[in-house]
Order: sequence, then structure tokens, then C-alpha cells
Amino acid sequence: MTSPTAGPADTTRGRLIAALRESDGLGRLSTARLAALLSEGIHQAALGGIVLFSPESATTPAAIAGGFAVMLLPYSIVGPFAAAALDRWDRRVVVAVAALIRTVAIIATIALIAVGAVHSGAGLAALFGLSLVAIGLGRLINTGMTASMPRVVPERILAATNSILVTVGSVVTAVGAVAAFAVLAVLGAGDAAVSWTLVPAVITAVLGVWAILALPPRHLGPDDEEITTDSGDGVARDALGLFARGLAEGVRAARSTTLVWAALAGVTLGRAAFGITTMLAVLLLRNVESEGGGGPVVAGMGGFGLLSAAVAAGMGLAAVVTPWAIARARRILVVAAGAAVSGVAQLAVGPTLDPTALVAGALALGLGAQVVKLVADNAMQTDVPDARRGGVFALQDALFNSAFVVGMVVVLPFVPADGRSVLLMLVPVALYSVAAMIAVAMGLRSGAEAERPGRHRAATDRAHSHRAHTRRTRPDRASAD
Repeated sequence: MTSPTAGPADTTRGRLIAALRESDGLGRLSTARLAALLSEGIHQAALGGIVLFSPESATTPAAIAGGFAVMLLPYSIVGPFAAAALDRWDRRVVVAVAALIRTVAIIATIALIAVGAVHSGAGLAALFGLSLVAIGLGRLINTGMTASMPRVVPERILAATNSILVTVGSVVTAVGAVAAFAVLAVLGAGDAAVSWTLVPAVITAVLGVWAILALPPRHLGPDDEEITTDSGDGVARDALGLFARGLAEGVRAARSTTLVWAALAGVTLGRAAFGITTMLAVLLLRNVESEGGGGPVVAGMGGFGLLSAAVAAGMGLAAVVTPWAIARARRILVVAAGAAVSGVAQLAVGPTLDPTALVAGALALGLGAQVVKLVADNAMQTDVPDARRGGVFALQDALFNSAFVVGMVVVLPFVPADGRSVLLMLVPVALYSVAAMIAVAMGLRSGAEAERPGRHRAATDRAHSHRAHTRRTRPDRASAD
């Protein structure tokens, strides 16, 4: 039992240390995951700099929505296909191949920007093409590693470990983005500056590939008897069927558990709300910069970097709060509380249309959104069978990306060029409120059934125990950590 004097931070830190000691591969998996996310943060910030804040770009609401759509929506289409691969083939191989291709795409992006080709129509199309490949594969990599967590972490510490690693991953992504934004804010968003800013993204991507390949084959699942040994010809002949099957399996797995369904609703509505806020914030920051107001920091690219840092700080706080909260309250009510926190923050600072206030409120927005996301991840890892877990995680990623863009597109006809709209700043408040009410209503209807984790963990726990026993009885085997 936890000591009365031990705070949530102490408990969380202790559980992470325990996870690293007990796990068979968590160290390597975490290294691969964090390296990939750091690379992703740098990559996306550099793209944002050249597309959203470059002096040569004319950033309109439609351009913002279009840019995000090109970069995010393709994965919403291929996500279920990727899920089928993650649930049928060795996840270690799938993730490693995706990481290698992503690294090549980033290198090609650097070359394209360095020669100044992105300012032509064909060059810009090529940039978006490479970007959607890199970002889409980045989401696949993250999905595969998240779905693999129960393979390397015992269930009793899975919630705390996942809360820390998911949130640290989000913070690492934000740190990479903020660092890139800071460099570009000083050097400008010119071609040379953006090219050099992307070099660390390649280095960290290579580190991630090395870490994932250092794990033993099939270490990340699925179980040997569940892995398809087909050559892949059947998949190529029936790609559409595989897509539909992956999507259907993800939906069925999510609907089978009230908590997962409610958490996915919270994630989806929250991302739509955040998409609206992001569009308005970009326009406000550009407008403040062009007017010369807002101070030297809360404007333009520097202001957007500060906004990202505040969101990351909120996500970091969620890593401490979430394990503490789900140990004391029903998880479905924690989802409602997270959505409520975001709604209150949006209501407090959104209508001010003040970039400085938006930065202050971004911390609470990051906290609330990440709490909902962490509960969703925990529910999917503990309540969804291993053979269907990749599908439901891919479904979440598809909803995560598409909802962000859909939120922008729905309000697009009403967005002023300078982003100043009190009414539109209140739309996210309504979305957060609906998410909270859905969680409360489903929680009241389902009762304690929504809080019964681990129904599908027996096979995974047996596999984990077998690997741990094998490591103890085979001293000649190199540690997977």
C-alpha cells in the first residue's frame, strides 16, 4: 500500500522504475518510441515553419485546413490497413520497415527544400507528398509501439507506465517542435534554415530504427500462432477487403467495451475542438506579428512555439495526475473530468482573443486532452484482446487525425482572415461539454462493468511471464533492454 505521505509523483516514478526492472524489452521499445517522436516533432515544426509562417506563404484559413488535411488524412485511410498488418505480422518488422522508409522520406524532404524547389507548384506538391508519407508512417510506428506495450509491461503497472511514456512521448514531440520553432524564429523560415533544422530529425529517426531492430524477433507480438505466414500476395490482391476488415475489427473491439467507446468519443470530440482552436490561434499569431503587437514573444512563429510548450507542460502534468485519478475514481468519470477541464479552460481564455491568454490556457487544454487520451490508451491495452488491439489503436489514430481536420473544415466558411471570432472560440466549449456528458451518461448506464479491466490479458500475461522466465534461465541471452 502506498504510504500516506507519498504523493502521486513519487508513486508514478516508483512504478516506472519497477517497470524498467521487470520488463523484457521496455527500455529498447521506449528508446525507439521517444526517438521517433522527437524526430516527428522536429519534422512537423519545420514543415509548419515553411508552410504556415514563411514570408512567401499566404496563410488563409483554407490554406491551414488544406495543409493539415494533406498531412493527416491519408493515415486515416491507411490506418485500418496498417492495423491489419500489426495484428497479423511481426510488429517489430512492420515498425522497423516503416521507420526506415520514413527516414528516407525526411532525407528527400531536406534535399527538396535545400535546392529551393518547394516554391514551385510541382515542388510544393512533392513536399506535401513526402510529408504525408513521413507523417503517416510516424503514426503507424507510434500505433505499433503503443499496441506492443502490454507485451513488455506487467498489467499491474501498465496504467502508470503507459501514462508516463505516452505523456513523455507527447512532451518529447513538443520539445522537438519547440526547439525547431525557436531556431526558425531566430534564423527565419528560409530554405537553408529549414533544411538544417531537419537534420536532427534524420539522426533521431535512425536511432529509433536501431533500437527497434535490437529487440528479438516477434518480441512485440502478436503471439506466434496468430501471425500470418502468407507472402503478402493475398493482401496485395485484396487491399480494399483488408482495409474494411481492419476498420470493422477496430470498431467492434471498441464497441465491445463501454469505457473504450466513451474514451474514443472524448478523444474524437476533443481533437475536433483543438483543431478549431489551432486554426484560430495560427491566424491570430500571424495577425499580431504583422501588426507589430503582442510583444516580442507571443506573436508569429515564436508565439506558436510558446503555445506548443504550454500544451506540452499540460501533457506532462497529466502523466502524474492520470494514474492517481484512475486509482481513486472510475476511469469513465476521469474521461469526463478531463473533457470538463479542457472546456473550462477554453471558456476562460478563448473569447479574449488574446494570444497571451491563449498560451496560459494551453496548459489546461493539454492537461485535459492528455488525461482523456491516457485513459483511452489504458482501456484499450487492458480491455481489448491482443489479436484486435492493433485495430482499435489504429482506429483511434484515424479518428485522432481526421477529427482535427474535420473540426477545421466545418467552421472554415465562418473563419475571418485574422482569426478574431468570439463565437468560434466558443464552439470547442460545446464539443468538450458533449464529450463530458457522453462519458457521464455511459458511465451511469454501464455501472461497474465499464471499470472491469484485464478481461483479455491472460494470454498476454502468460507470454510476458514466459519471456521473463526465459531471460532468467538463459544467462547467455543478451538483455532486451
